[in-house]
Amino acid sequence: MKSISFSTSLREYSIGPGSPCFIIAEASSNHGQNIERAKQMIDAAKAAGADAVKFQLFKAEDIAVNTNDPRAVLRASEKSVFVKEDTKLIDLYRVNEFPREWVVALDDYAREQGILFLATPFDNAAVDLLESINVPVYKIASYEMLDVPLLRRVAATKKPIILSTGMADLHEIGQALDVLKQAGNEQIIILHCRSTYPLPPAEVGLKAITAIDAQYDHPVGYSDHSLGITIPIAAVALGAHVIEKHFMLDDGVSTVDDKFSLNPTELKIMVQAIRDTEAALGNVEKKPTEKELAERLLGRRSLWATRTIAAGEPLTADNVRSLRPGVGLSPLEYDVVMGKKAKQTILSGTALSWDLID
Repeated sequence: MKSISFSTSLREYSIGPGSPCFIIAEASSNHGQNIERAKQMIDAAKAAGADAVKFQLFKAEDIAVNTNDPRAVLRASEKSVFVKEDTKLIDLYRVNEFPREWVVALDDYAREQGILFLATPFDNAAVDLLESINVPVYKIASYEMLDVPLLRRVAATKKPIILSTGMADLHEIGQALDVLKQAGNEQIIILHCRSTYPLPPAEVGLKAITAIDAQYDHPVGYSDHSLGITIPIAAVALGAHVIEKHFMLDDGVSTVDDKFSLNPTELKIMVQAIRDTEAALGNVEKKPTEKELAERLLGRRSLWATRTIAAGEPLTADNVRSLRPGVGLSPLEYDVVMGKKAKQTILSGTALSWDLID
């Protein structure tokens, strides 16, 4: 698997084996259509240590039909996290749009803060706008992963693509990859995702990360809608090279995604836990560390004379024991040593060595 790299004025980025996990703080529509709040979210994502902060760039009329058809209505229920009363999809999207006049200003602001600004495009005009600020990488949302015209437009930018795969199986992932590759773009990162909000742990299916990795030669990551930070950390342990996690400000303001979003403190804890997990994973070698080499001198056992052994006297369980520290012959030599004779007098409390044994 090859890593996918891109550069910005901030720094060089690499996603894939041997590189740190790329962490996206997903602002989604938690900005509440308030640009100052959006800036505060950028600040929070930067303070948490995320690599990028991402918004969603859609227009209601471009993603939902304006109809009275009851099938185009999001139903309210006790379990609904999006609406408290039945709402037409187009109306839900209208009140959560990211104003496109913010794009340049927030991109500039994020760059000043030292964090990468990203936005998921949901239509070709959004791609054109993001191209005008030279966004370095694109995200395709799960709901759009089979939208052929959009896939082709994004692929045509020749920039890396992060493809989210909620609701999809391996075959559909392959179909989306085919469209992107036929359009001339193979710089693709695939995110396992489950489009349930919030996502119960029993439905996460993290082992799908390994299935996607085995099927396709692309870096794999995970887009999370579960509660808390446990699942993203486990995903990194399974090999995720990208983590995307929703977050919001801890100011009591109700937003469309607030029920499954981390607050800034939780986001920071998650980022640090991911970095600790990466450090803990290490490499595939199983050998003692330098600190362990020093520790095993004191912690391991070796063969010691537990009473004075005269020259010519046999070594037995009565005069030799396996004790700490491990500065003499290894206990693995116990059977070899037993019955042999002392070459010279061995004083009690002496670590055995081959030059003392006949």
